[in-house]
Amino acid sequence: MKINWSEQTVVITGAYGSLGLELCKSLSARGADLILTGRNLDKLQQLKKILPQTTKVVSGNIASRKFKDDLVACLEGIKTAGHMLINNAGISDVRFLEQLTDDSIKNMLVVNLLTPMLLSKKLMPWLKKAQSAKIINIGSTFGAIGYPGFSGYCATKFGLRGFTQALDRELADTNISVQYLAPRAIATNMNSDKVNLLNKKLNNDVDTLEQILPQIIKAIEKGRTEIFFGWPAKLFVKLNGLFPSIVANAINKEHKIIKQIIEK
Repeated sequence: MKINWSEQTVVITGAYGSLGLELCKSLSARGADLILTGRNLDKLQQLKKILPQTTKVVSGNIASRKFKDDLVACLEGIKTAGHMLINNAGISDVRFLEQLTDDSIKNMLVVNLLTPMLLSKKLMPWLKKAQSAKIINIGSTFGAIGYPGFSGYCATKFGLRGFTQALDRELADTNISVQYLAPRAIATNMNSDKVNLLNKKLNNDVDTLEQILPQIIKAIEKGRTEIFFGWPAKLFVKLNGLFPSIVANAINKEHKIIKQIIEK
């Protein structure tokens, strides 16, 4: 589906993070009006200054009721042909389950899963006002492959994937489509030293932001409900769905290395 970006208003969470920042630059350069969100008002204002298109900012804790109310107020009166919500904000804590704190598990669930659900619900009336609208959920390969040390993160992304699929089908008779876009590993500042070492030791393919960004934009324009990026990662996604024992055996062969790095 061809998207006229100059007729789009896009709300994006995690706007000044590595991927969020590049998405904002790319979409603004294409002519989209942006609503930038995140905790740090100074960083949002700095980003706003470098973007060519009309841009508004809403700062605060995206999980809070006040933030959602402020965002709805910001969107009042905005009636472009296209409305879009990109649930991009995400956090990770790479440790085995026994090492994770209860608060860390809760925070991953809130930021990665609960907030996209509640924000999608809150913005539904605004999305329905447009001629066409989209909810874009930024997922991960780990939303289809359970991986040791990532149990909390995997749980949230598996959940986000299921939410996306169900909501897209739920909204089949509306103007809104919902997409789950799942990159493999990306070289961003979200990665801890352990994650970088793990990728290096296991020779995992890691995309740069320059590599993944055009693929994400193209996927949004294509409109398919679910897209996984990167080879052979998407092959393992298919294998894990059909023959999970094959993938489990492959991962188990690396378990000693994974354990040594994660338990450091």
